[in-house]
Amino acid sequence: MGKRIIFPNYHYLAALLHIYTGTFSLQQIAELASLPYEELQFHREQLDFMTLVDYLKTKFSEWFREVLIMQDFSLPEYADIAWEYTKLDEMVQSQIKIPLLERLKHLMRTCEGCLAAGRNLDPYDLNVFRRLMSFFVLVETIRPTLSSRLVKDKALPVAEKSVKEIIPFKEWTAEGIVEEKLLAHLIKDLQEGTKAFL
Repeated sequence: MGKRIIFPNYHYLAALLHIYTGTFSLQQIAELASLPYEELQFHREQLDFMTLVDYLKTKFSEWFREVLIMQDFSLPEYADIAWEYTKLDEMVQSQIKIPLLERLKHLMRTCEGCLAAGRNLDPYDLNVFRRLMSFFVLVETIRPTLSSRLVKDKALPVAEKSVKEIIPFKEWTAEGIVEEKLLAHLIKDLQEGTKAFL
């Protein structure tokens, strides 16, 4: 953002973990970043630290969107990603969701036009459409929002005509999700994944 900010790794991690604000308490964020709680509270009152928090939320959102657009995952992997997405800070969710839903809407309309003309959607666009549908169908199954109207009522019927792989995603249920177990697994992954940097 044009401002040079330098912090120790503990503080960078604490700032990044704000992507889970609302799921993790400040006490949990401090523990995961190996910082005293009082120190985290102090930094949250400093402009430089909160600027870093906002910057990292934005960069994380960009990375998350890019991964969803460019990579394929299995249904269980999409389910894990979709569940973790629902645990992200609301602002981060919005930064991910709004651009991707706009892209999904555009691809849905393009796909409708192709189907009406008896043509196939361009392979790259079809892959992106399938990836976005796979993600959003599961997200809206885990935690339904107003976006279900676009995802399940409008886009899903179009996807079913052009993407065979979407059927298992349509039939998937959130019954197997055990919040406590998944949260414990997320915390363990974060601890193990960041150990080398602290």
